Amino acid sequence: MRYSKKKLLSIARKVAQGQRINPDELSLLLSFEKIEKEKAFVSLLKKSAVPIALTVGFLIAVFPSNTDSIVKNLPQWTNLTEQMIAGADYFWNILSEPVGKANIIYHLPNIILYSFGVLGVKKLFDAIDRRSWIDRVNGGKKRLTEFVLRGATPLLLKKGHSVLFMGKGDFIGMQFVLNHTKSTVVIGEIKPSVTDIWNYYSPDSGYDDLKTVLERSCGKETGEYMFFPVKDDQVFLPSPTAYDLSPHKLDILCQDIRMIEKNNKWKAKRILIVGDKFHKSFVQSEDKKGKIKNSEDLISLESISSKYPNVTLVDPTDIVLSHILEIAKGRKIVFRATKEGIIEYKKRFYDRLELLGYNDKNLKKGILTIGYDLFEDQTEQQTLAKKVDDYYPVVLSKGVKDALVRNGHGKNDFIYVPDLVLQTLTKKADEQ
Repeated sequence: MRYSKKKLLSIARKVAQGQRINPDELSLLLSFEKIEKEKAFVSLLKKSAVPIALTVGFLIAVFPSNTDSIVKNLPQWTNLTEQMIAGADYFWNILSEPVGKANIIYHLPNIILYSFGVLGVKKLFDAIDRRSWIDRVNGGKKRLTEFVLRGATPLLLKKGHSVLFMGKGDFIGMQFVLNHTKSTVVIGEIKPSVTDIWNYYSPDSGYDDLKTVLERSCGKETGEYMFFPVKDDQVFLPSPTAYDLSPHKLDILCQDIRMIEKNNKWKAKRILIVGDKFHKSFVQSEDKKGKIKNSEDLISLESISSKYPNVTLVDPTDIVLSHILEIAKGRKIVFRATKEGIIEYKKRFYDRLELLGYNDKNLKKGILTIGYDLFEDQTEQQTLAKKVDDYYPVVLSKGVKDALVRNGHGKNDFIYVPDLVLQTLTKKADEQ
């Protein structure tokens, strides 16, 4: 890669002074690697200068008559004028001994030998200058690397960028980052492998830490905040507690974000929550005899989206089921799984379908079978077995998706949840 010395020094200076840097600058400085290689021709000349000079000088000294004969046959322009001889001898006198002859041939040994000495001095000064700026750039790179690893990089991001609060293994969030590399910053406890545009924050941290990380991540210019509380392996029809960030904690975070925006005089930005609307945190008071009347406090993702302005819930289950209703086109919808999968998911499946308007009466002719199970390899096996017509498996992982594609299934032969959710999420983000 070709690097601009001026650009690299400018970025290194920003890092040293604690100034904000943009994603392009961050990527350029972190990727810098300068390996100096001398050109082969120059290297060859430097190595051969002394042997050539000595050989030419030796031949002139040993065979003077032959040299004189050659000189007599050379054109007149090869002879130096008296003034040029005086100047050359002055120079040679400083370095060694004067030559005292007019023809250029007699000066060749000194020219060959000492020109490379001069070249060497120039190379020395060039090397000092090069070493100096490379050291400064590498110093900036080292400091920036420390910032990135600590999750403390002061970022300069374009207006409208996305701030993603992500936990470990949030596949949908990571895919969103890959699709929007330069316009997203990840906030979380663990640096994601897919990006260096990241800052550290723990959900257990307090208000001041949240304020610091939002300011460091250009919170004033952000387009939206995104949260991914639902677990990746249960993103569709999740169990009541299949979240890695509780609704109560998410409620506090939304409240703190709105407070930070107000105190900093920022415009209230959209908050997008990718999770299940029926995920709840439930608290109540009880005495020795039992529950205290009217003491219940229930927080759900649905209630959070209603409680705070400009908060949107992106529910993967609703997205997938709406897609299933489109595929069904009025036909009867059948759920297929193992006995354990039926027990776990069947009721939730039909309850959620009915909330979206599904009714098993007055249906059109035909059946659409939806496959979803506790373990995806069971769904994969049923898909590959082709035992049921109009069978659409719901797939969560890229591994199963790739396996189906390898076996000849097209993208319209199964329902890949991450893609559906990402399409909705991207559309919502673009609505800023």
